[in-house]
Amino acid sequence: LNLAENWGNVGLLIEPSTDSKVKRVLTTIDLTEPVLEEAITKQCQFILSYHPPIFSSFKRLLQSNAKDRIIMKCIANNISVYSPHTCWDSIDNGVNDWIGSCFDCSSKVPIKPNLSVVNAGMGRIITLSTPLPLDKICDILRSHLGIKHLRLGHADYKCWAKRHMSTNQQYDTIKTIGICAGSGGSLLKDVDTDLYITGEMSHHEVLAVIAEGRSVLLSEHTHTERGFLASVVKLLHTQVEGGVEFLVSEADCNPIETI
Repeated sequence: LNLAENWGNVGLLIEPSTDSKVKRVLTTIDLTEPVLEEAITKQCQFILSYHPPIFSSFKRLLQSNAKDRIIMKCIANNISVYSPHTCWDSIDNGVNDWIGSCFDCSSKVPIKPNLSVVNAGMGRIITLSTPLPLDKICDILRSHLGIKHLRLGHADYKCWAKRHMSTNQQYDTIKTIGICAGSGGSLLKDVDTDLYITGEMSHHEVLAVIAEGRSVLLSEHTHTERGFLASVVKLLHTQVEGGVEFLVSEADCNPIETI
């Protein structure tokens, strides 16, 4: 938990009212009402939710509010909830490393290094072993994330040429990539790479990237995170003793559809 950003809310968020043995854990990116129903149906005693379902402080719990209903239902069903969020972003071989693992890299470093833990920190900058054309990068990333579509903010040609004046690097040939799971607008700002990969950016953030002579690939927020859960479940099965079963939620999904 020492890797978490100070603005986050990580750790054990809901503790069961009675002591019970954990036999089954459901992993999810978002703890929504369908995911909670799945946990109850599958008789899970513990939910490992990447995004914290409790983030802001509150003064009351009401049935009219979906977040409140989730909290109350977890308590009523004696289900614990734990959120790692930015710890998973920062840790070595975490979410950001998983995103970059589909590329053959000669180096990788955090964008914002953790001063206490080696190789940990927010975001990643990777250098490709062999430069790749942008369209090939798109193919590799779509396959890795398991999605059909990406949104591309395409580098302005003149700005690209100006940026690469000293090296004469061919347009749309990618050597370096900045990676940020989720929403990368603030972390990736001014990071000196040919391409950014993240889930989402605002309209004006994308305009600024293009004008800097860089391209950006947007997959939607949770598409940069959800595929990591399979790796987590595989690791937990080897690390946790006692016959605990770990599941990836089937109800968890991206809230935005491309139609």
